[in-house]
Amino acid sequence: MLELQMRLAGVVAIVLGLAHLALPRLLGWPADLVAVSPMSRLVVGLHTGFVGLTCVVLGALLWPVDELLAPGALAATVLAAQTVFWGARWLCELVVVGRVVRAAPLAWRAAHVVGLGGWAWLTAVPLTALLTR
Repeated sequence: MLELQMRLAGVVAIVLGLAHLALPRLLGWPADLVAVSPMSRLVVGLHTGFVGLTCVVLGALLWPVDELLAPGALAATVLAAQTVFWGARWLCELVVVGRVVRAAPLAWRAAHVVGLGGWAWLTAVPLTALLTR
């Protein structure tokens, strides 16, 4: 079951990464960023792209399940890094997004609750693999 969870988490991370291609338009960033300098627009775009790429790479790294569950320092490092990355994202959702979303429409608050569960799951999968291998 853990093997399936790891592959599923990998697919979810890849989809999240690819979703960064549409994220700026979905959130209305082109209109919002008109008022900022070209350099700031560039930085926002580059960071969004690299966060998306990081999600894709982390997702792909969860696919060689047999190697990740075998003994070895590299596998432990990959699983620990995944746990830290997704755990930090969960913490940001809880603390940072939670503050802003309180005044948001119901759909955004519902997405926040779903996000909390999703980030917790993406954290728990590699953590479980790390602790049980």
